[in-house]
Parts: sequence; structure tokens; C-alpha cells
Amino acid sequence: MKKAGDLLKDFFDNISLRRKEGETVFSSWDKIAGSDIAGHSRITDLKKNVLTVEADHPGWIQLINLKKRQILEKVNEKFPDKEISEIRVVLRKAKKAD
Repeated sequence: MKKAGDLLKDFFDNISLRRKEGETVFSSWDKIAGSDIAGHSRITDLKKNVLTVEADHPGWIQLINLKKRQILEKVNEKFPDKEISEIRVVLRKAKKAD
């Protein structure tokens, strides 16, 4: 027979797993960075604990760089298994007109 504390831990662990099913760092960018930043940027890659973010203007790159610590904290709180240690911000390349 399990202790009440163990039952509660199992219950909350299962809720946490269900909440994260289908949720990825990429799909959670709006919640992590906030709608203003997310409206001008997107995650393009996640390799070797480095999150690469592409922004549409140098001003947004500067803002993301200023908020790196807070963004890293939110990412690692929501997805601790990813162990993201760095955010690299690059400028989105303009599409060439045909």
C-alpha cells in the first residue's frame, strides 16, 4: 500500500506529463517570450543546449538579448529536460524577390 504522499506525487507527475504532451519549446515560444517578442521572432533550432532564435529586426535582437536571462529561466522551468544553457539570436534573412 502506497503512502498518501507517494500517491499525490504520482498524480501530479501524471498531470505534468499530460500537459507537456505535444507541447514543445517551439510551440511555446509565445508563452515563453511574450506576444510582443514572439510576434517579431521565432525559434529556428535547438541543438546542443543552444536555442537559436531568429528576429526580424536588429531592435528585436537587442531586446531579446536584454531579456535572455528571464527567457532562459522560463524555458528551463517549462522544459527542464532540455537543459538549455544559451540563446543565440540572429537576424532573419530577407526573402529574395523573383
